[in-house]
Amino acid sequence: MSLKTLACVVTGILASSLAEATPLRVLTYNLRYITSGDKGELAWTARRDQAAELIKNDAADIVGIQEGLPPMMNDLADRLPGYAVIGVGREDGVDQGEYAALLVKADRFRIQESGTFWLSDTPEICNSCTWGNTVTRICTWAKLYDRETKRTFHFFNTHLDHASELARKKGTDLILARIAERKPQGPVILTGDFNSVDDNPLHAAIRATGMADIWKTLNASVPPEESGTFHEFTGVTNRGRIDFIYASPDLKGLESMIVRSSKNGNWPSDHFPVRATLDW
Repeated sequence: MSLKTLACVVTGILASSLAEATPLRVLTYNLRYITSGDKGELAWTARRDQAAELIKNDAADIVGIQEGLPPMMNDLADRLPGYAVIGVGREDGVDQGEYAALLVKADRFRIQESGTFWLSDTPEICNSCTWGNTVTRICTWAKLYDRETKRTFHFFNTHLDHASELARKKGTDLILARIAERKPQGPVILTGDFNSVDDNPLHAAIRATGMADIWKTLNASVPPEESGTFHEFTGVTNRGRIDFIYASPDLKGLESMIVRSSKNGNWPSDHFPVRATLDW
């Protein structure tokens, strides 16, 4: 082997090792929408600094947001410089209604493609509902190029219906169909508030595709009474775990936790966000 060839091999090995040594930090976060019923410390204006601080302190590379109304997304953008926002309002496909947004670090990721589809029989029709749900539901996705690892992957984020089991099942089926259609068929991450605990059949359908429930994989011994993610501003841990991060087999979970930070007994949301660190 010539010195030139050897140098190229060594350079390639070093570059590969460097790329594989850069993990992805993912967060899924239901912010709790703005409502007149939330007063005082529960109001979004009282929570927004803490919510942004949680994302910043967690050093998330990508965040899947649920229940982000336009003023909330603007507040996060003001407080989190360096993140690009991907998504649209579910009511008009522009800026009306809740987002299922992605926040991605602009210096790390190049957005190659992105979009939003409605969870209905007419997924390209804005504000469509056809499965018995009275609330419009969406999924936002992006194809991202990671400048640090020189790799491309897909990220999907959703918020399934709170009331209709049929809408949750049909919505999951549609998301899985879109994931199966992605090009290239490389790594994929799915986050969201699924409004269903992990023994619901929709989670079995997701796992059947090969994707893993990262938190469960790494925290299998944690009992259900300590696994809740929905707490209604109480901080209790025994409510259902309904917020998930899934990843395809080519992404390995290094660690995952339910983030339960608060300040002076006040919580930034009625959900605990879930974090996962993934390696290639």
